[in-house]
Amino acid sequence: MKDYEKLSESCQITWRENFSLEDKKYTQVSAYVFNDENQLLIVKNGNTWTIPGGHPEAGETKLETLSRELMEEACLTIKDVQYLGAVEVQEDGKNYYQLRYFAKVDKILPFVQEWEINERKFVDLENLSEYITWSTGKTFTAQINSAKKLLNNISTIKK
Repeated sequence: MKDYEKLSESCQITWRENFSLEDKKYTQVSAYVFNDENQLLIVKNGNTWTIPGGHPEAGETKLETLSRELMEEACLTIKDVQYLGAVEVQEDGKNYYQLRYFAKVDKILPFVQEWEINERKFVDLENLSEYITWSTGKTFTAQINSAKKLLNNISTIKK
């Protein structure tokens, strides 16, 4: 039995590390993006902070969606991109997936508010809950732990 986190009467989620998507429906592609100081990129939409990402457009690959969304929302490019897994969402009797990636910052460009995001920021992981209130939830914690494993591996290799 999967370990779901209940969000509402009709919606529950769980983290599926290294999940093989195959031909399953995904509705979102997001990333845990870290700078050279191992701080996490977060973006603000109105009054809400979150990790950057968004919905795929017709004909886009998963990585094309991710690159476009990061440019639109945070005005940066990425490198060292690795797939982490998927959040499995069960809502109103239907299943779909939200993909999560790990990446490092390649280039930070001047921030231009062109879309819904009004701010970008890099934060230390120990301060994340000050910005993202649900970051201590079971599913988000599992995702960030998957990202931290890769971050630690990359940091060890570069030493």
